[in-house]
Amino acid sequence: MKKGADNQLERPISLKQLAEELGFHTSSVRKAVARRGFVPFTLSEGKNKPLFLNPEDAESFKKQIENERNNSIIANVGISPSRISGVYFIEVPTYEGENRIKIGWSDNISDRISTYRTIVPDLHIKAFWPTTDAWCERAALKCAERLGKRVHQELFEFDDIDVVLSELSDLFLKMGIENKHQLIDSDAQPSLPADARTSRG
Repeated sequence: MKKGADNQLERPISLKQLAEELGFHTSSVRKAVARRGFVPFTLSEGKNKPLFLNPEDAESFKKQIENERNNSIIANVGISPSRISGVYFIEVPTYEGENRIKIGWSDNISDRISTYRTIVPDLHIKAFWPTTDAWCERAALKCAERLGKRVHQELFEFDDIDVVLSELSDLFLKMGIENKHQLIDSDAQPSLPADARTSRG
């Protein structure tokens, strides 16, 4: 009986299983694993074979994700602003005088905002939720679609922007992620919490 239990503990854990346990999309979990320094492997040769982690790495990966979501990794880690990743909520003025909202995710928010500002210099960053998990974008877009009109990919029109911002802030707070828009203000020199790190990948 003990031998069987030991074999169970030593059995590799599939990335598909990890994705289901942690709420990742199966197409993004491999990138999330690699970003955190883990190396998945296949059990046999050939193309498109399932990927696995050994049990120790799988457990470490799960704990790291849980810590990030709970904001319990050691803070006060200074990183380059160019490596901040997360979901943004940007107010974009139009020529007609209307304000639209652009919602999306980037693994390099500094470059993304710089690019947008070359097109719309007077855009306004109303919210930024630092996270390394791209699947959070889908959650934000789904919420936005429920509350307003999607006019083009990441671009939305809302009757009340503040209401939408409040709803999305509540959504991210449930995942332990606070609005940190001040971290990407052009004049800011941020020292970010560790849950915004993208030092790998």
